[in-house]
Amino acid sequence: EWMTWNKLINNWSTYMKQNPTWIKNLIRAGVPVHFRPLLWQCLTKVETSSAKLEYIQLIKMTSPCEKVIQRDITRTYPEHELFKEKHGRGQESLFNVIKAYSLYDREVGYCQGIGFIVGLLLMHMPEEEAFAVLVSIMQDYSMREMYKSDMYHLALRMYQLEYMIQEFLPELCRHFQAETMNISMYASSWFLTLLTTQLPLNIACRTMDLFLSEGMEMIFRISIALLEMHQDELMLLSMEDMLKVTF
Repeated sequence: EWMTWNKLINNWSTYMKQNPTWIKNLIRAGVPVHFRPLLWQCLTKVETSSAKLEYIQLIKMTSPCEKVIQRDITRTYPEHELFKEKHGRGQESLFNVIKAYSLYDREVGYCQGIGFIVGLLLMHMPEEEAFAVLVSIMQDYSMREMYKSDMYHLALRMYQLEYMIQEFLPELCRHFQAETMNISMYASSWFLTLLTTQLPLNIACRTMDLFLSEGMEMIFRISIALLEMHQDELMLLSMEDMLKVTF
């Protein structure tokens, strides 16, 4: 397994051209922890991105969002070794990458939720690489559309998920309706954080593997799987109690 992954990472563009389906299936089968940082960078084409160079310039600049970013940083993975120390190295890296993105994409600027994606990336790689992967996630995977102030694309995603719940989990859908459980009450953060706040860290990493490999479809599929797994429990709960459930 180690040799297969080593070979793939070292000859990425060749394999990607010749056999993308094999790569997709390999990722679905599970990514060895050691190769995860490199895989994420390969999937987001970090090597050919100019973002790493831009990052060096951006962190020297001042962002109008700095106060808000600083305030939210302490709420990002507060239990994690890397981020729990106030003004520690991890929190500083988190601040740098989020600030740089707020300057890189001034239309989006800073939105709460982005920190959890950045935090997950920083657990696996240095700041420059994390920034380049973030830029790709936002631009190439159309995540930035969901962060725009009109919220149109976020509402669209939630509408699509609601339709899928109706289709695949009709009983749960009826229960949600009876309890006036609106999809925006729980699903907006699922999309904006790519489920990172909802899942144990090891599963959040697997989710990122699949998202970077196959795109937003995976977030829908995992969301439906989560609801299906917890359907029996959710069916017994009121809206107030459902909102307290963590998966």
